[in-house]
Amino acid sequence: MTLSISQRSLPSGVVGLSHADRGPRQERHEAAPSGTLLVGQAIKFKGQIESCQNLVVEGRVEAELAAKSLSVLKGGLFKGTAEVDKADIAGRFEGRLTVHGALAITASGTATGDIRYRRITIEGGGEIAGDISVGAEEEAAASAPAPAKREKGHVA
Repeated sequence: MTLSISQRSLPSGVVGLSHADRGPRQERHEAAPSGTLLVGQAIKFKGQIESCQNLVVEGRVEAELAAKSLSVLKGGLFKGTAEVDKADIAGRFEGRLTVHGALAITASGTATGDIRYRRITIEGGGEIAGDISVGAEEEAAASAPAPAKREKGHVA
């Protein structure tokens, strides 16, 4: 498989990974802010992501991430460690997630693992499971709650 890194159809400051033979990318996102990395459908990325403000995952990412925001779109998978201010999960997240602001899980979203957040919204059908805590990571480590049971639409 040949990958291309191109900015030809993305806003300034946005890097996208996509198949080279797919032609120009169909615009799916409104003007993305500078510092955005888009990992397209059918793309697998593994490694450490640095200097990224916003990560949008349509494919599969196995990485360590520190960024302003993480968006895992329906059909996308992020596996690894992420520390962000805001996270929107419509696909799957597996691993350690620390959200200093708002975590939103849509009806199609699933987050499993060690999950820390300040605020959360879960649509009916969305799932969250694992070691789950509200508040800053330091507070969560001190209280060490028992793992939550997997429930559709809420945390038990």
